[in-house]
Amino acid sequence: MQDKASPDQVCHEISGELSDMARWLSGGQLSSEQFRLAISRLENRKLKRFGLQLTSSVSTDRKVHFTLRFAESGDFCASLDVDPVSGTMEIQRSCA
Repeated sequence: MQDKASPDQVCHEISGELSDMARWLSGGQLSSEQFRLAISRLENRKLKRFGLQLTSSVSTDRKVHFTLRFAESGDFCASLDVDPVSGTMEIQRSCA
C-alpha cells in the first residue's frame, strides 16, 4: 500500500504543475485576464482533488498572481507571479 503524500509533497508537486501550465500558455496569445481564467479553469478540478484552492488576480502591470492554499486550513502553499507574454515567473513555496 502506498503512503499518502505529505502536505509538502502535494504543495511541491501541484505548484510545479501550475508553473508548467503557466509556461505552456504564455507567449502573448492571451490577455492577462484570459491567461488567468484559462489556468484557473484548467487546474480547478485537480486542485480540489488534492485539497487545494487557487485564487488569482491581474496586477496593474498585467502580471498574473496565483495563490495556492490548503482548502481546509487556509494555510499558504505557494504563489506564482507570471508574465503571460514572456512566461517569466517568480515562485514562492512554503514547502521545501
